[in-house]
Amino acid sequence: MEKPIKNVTKFFIITFIQTWFFYFAIIFLSLNVFEGLGVIFLICGGMAPSLIGVIMAFNAYGKEDRKEYFRRIFQAKRIGARWWCFILLIFPAVHALASLIMLISGGDMPTMEGLRDAVQSPSTILITLLLGFFFNGAFPEELGWRGFALEPLLNRFGFIKANLFLGVIWCVWHLPLFFMHGQFHNHLGPVGFWFFLADTIGLSMIMGLVFIKTKCSTFSALLLHMLFNLTSNMTFSYSETYYRTTCLIVFAIGIIICIYMNVSEKSALRKRNDKARQFI
Repeated sequence: MEKPIKNVTKFFIITFIQTWFFYFAIIFLSLNVFEGLGVIFLICGGMAPSLIGVIMAFNAYGKEDRKEYFRRIFQAKRIGARWWCFILLIFPAVHALASLIMLISGGDMPTMEGLRDAVQSPSTILITLLLGFFFNGAFPEELGWRGFALEPLLNRFGFIKANLFLGVIWCVWHLPLFFMHGQFHNHLGPVGFWFFLADTIGLSMIMGLVFIKTKCSTFSALLLHMLFNLTSNMTFSYSETYYRTTCLIVFAIGIIICIYMNVSEKSALRKRNDKARQFI
């Protein structure tokens, strides 16, 4: 194994140890995740990917690579106008399509509780965005998953295998939440886990595409993760049919991206071979 992959392996192992230690402590001690020690343990477990990612970056990288690691987190200019549009619109489009499918099929429409609350109290929108960014997945995770782990995986395995692997790892990392009272995942049940896996793999493909198209921008991953959670919360519904429909849509987008990247990689390879033949 190349050294970057060894570092990524260490990152995964240490991240899982930290997260699962705190998450399973919550489960075994029957802690309330909305108060006291339960909140602290939930935060300590959830922040492991980014915390370990930053520590690993300091230990594994030289001076210039460390600077580049942090530039990717904070440089919004890496994201061009086209990809800003994609980032802002992709998940509202997913929920719009899911709602349309529910309307046509006669299924349960999303309750839109979060959106109604935001309309009634616009002042809470900024607070919701900040809390979602810093505490609900984006900032606690993406400095590790995409910020540290993704690029070495891409270099070693290519786009499809790297993002498929990371998507599966990302899903399994969430596993304790399925046994934790008070968490959304706990309502999904055993069958819901497989839809969650499809959702996570599709999301991994989406984020992987934007990552490479924005010069390895970790900031783009932070935005996508935050907006994915935000749109889900805004349209939230306990309807299994609606949730599973959104999962399948995200998974389908992931498949389309895989096909696109496979064609693009083959096209790029042919161009390189054609150029090489010119010098023979």
